[in-house]
Formats: sequence, structure tokens, C-alpha cells
Amino acid sequence: MDVLSEFFERTTLQGRLFFAGAVEGTLVLDKPPGMAFIHVIERGGVDMVQPGLPRVAINEPSVLFCPSTCCYQLHVRDPAGLELICASFQFGRSGQQPFPLGLLETLVFPLAALEQLGPVIATLVNEFRNPAPGRSKALNLLFEYVFVLLVRRAVNQGRITSGLLFALQDGRLGPALLCIHQEPAIQWSVERLADLAKMSRSKFAALFTEVMGMAPMAYVTAWRMKVAQDMMRDGVPIKIVSDAVGYSSQASFSRTFAQQVGLPPGEWLRQAVHEPPPQLSARIYRNWP
Repeated sequence: MDVLSEFFERTTLQGRLFFAGAVEGTLVLDKPPGMAFIHVIERGGVDMVQPGLPRVAINEPSVLFCPSTCCYQLHVRDPAGLELICASFQFGRSGQQPFPLGLLETLVFPLAALEQLGPVIATLVNEFRNPAPGRSKALNLLFEYVFVLLVRRAVNQGRITSGLLFALQDGRLGPALLCIHQEPAIQWSVERLADLAKMSRSKFAALFTEVMGMAPMAYVTAWRMKVAQDMMRDGVPIKIVSDAVGYSSQASFSRTFAQQVGLPPGEWLRQAVHEPPPQLSARIYRNWP
């Protein structure tokens, strides 16, 4: 099974160019919850500062892979300033509960160590510097490809040790998760999922909660709500949606939806149709705070 493709297919990765330009001083990014970043640094001379963690000096061309849980600032040491290209990534559509990648720290990849990525980054930088028709779409696709390559490398290095991606690769949790994803309408129980994992009920529940950060049945409900939101956005009637995600009546589905999402399905859909995209901003300070 292609675990990475399964992960990205199910979580609906969306990448886009967010910030590009010269930075002199300190770059501070304001990002909504659940959003990750990639920074392409074409030369060294940058410090990454994260609360409660040692400062990371970046002294060569590098790519920074910043997960959604990360809070950081980039301090440019080079008096001449620095050119940065940044992309933002959202898992799922706006307003959905995020399914975390499982990466808790920002990873720094020197470009010299990313043989496969070098030509892609060169293409990305060239596309950015030479505007042409379709430039925005091309940049977004290139950034998504870079994201996949960095996740692949993080997985191979054992840097992802929790969350959905890690669980999908686990020989016990993976089969249970795949069945939840493929058949959300089934009346799942902890016992039934434990059987798929070939574990006892108690050991399965404990492992699932440890890796995923939520109990098995809570995940089942969260996944059903994600599938329901995707279907509703695509114009599927609520009655059909409720059947497709395992509810015996539209009323029971609506109650659960309101409890999980905060609004009844119809009201949520009306707001979702007109929902603005997530607001991001970048602030540059000339002097180090």
C-alpha cells in the first residue's frame, strides 16, 4: 500500500505561494491553526528562533519544513538581507478539523543533502523569478511536490512518530484506519477495530489514543464529519450524506454534526460557501526584538 498517497488523498493537501521577497531583520509569520509552511532559503545567514528551544543557525542554502504546531521567527544575520520564498499548506478544506501530520518540530534540510530536490527547487526559483502565464498554478504544484518529497524524507529518517501518517504505516493501526476511511458507514466499535489490528480491545485503544491523540471512536466520528463536510461542499443532499457516513437518521446525524462542528449542517454549509480563505500575514522587523 502507498501510505503517503493514501495520506495526501484523504487529507486533501493544498499548497500555495504565500510570501516571497527580501527580508532584512526578523520575519514573523501569523498563521491560523493547522497550517504548515515551507521556506526556501537560497543562501545562509539565518537564525530560526522557537520559544523554549535553542536557536538554530542556518548557514547554507536550505529548505525549512515547518509543521502546523510550530511557532517561530526567522532572524536574518546577513546585513545585505535575504531573499525568501515561502509556501503555506492546509490539510483539508478551510474550517475542517485538521488531522495532524505528526511532525512536532521544524526540520532543516540543507539543499546539498537533498539530491532529488535540487532540480525541483531550481525549477521553482526560476518559475518565481520569470513570470509567465500559469505561474501561480505552477508554483503551487511545485510546492506541493516539494512537500511530498520532504514528508517522504522525514518518514524515512524516522522523524514522524505520531499522528495519522505514522499510524497508517503501523502494521496494527494501519488496517483499522484504512477500513474507517474506506467504509465510514459501517457501525464501527472498538472491539471490531481491535480485531482488524489483531490486538486486544484494551491494548488497541491505548495504542490508538497514544499515537492519534484521541480515542478510536472519537476518531471515527471526526472522520465521518470530515467526509460529510466534503460531500456537502460538493452538493450532496444532507439525507444522502447522513446515510453515507453511518447514521440511521438525518436527525441523529444533524445532532452529532452540530456537537462536533458547532453548527447544524445546513447553517454550516451556508457559511462554508461564503467562507473567506484563511488569513495569513508576514511582518518584517528591521531590528531584532
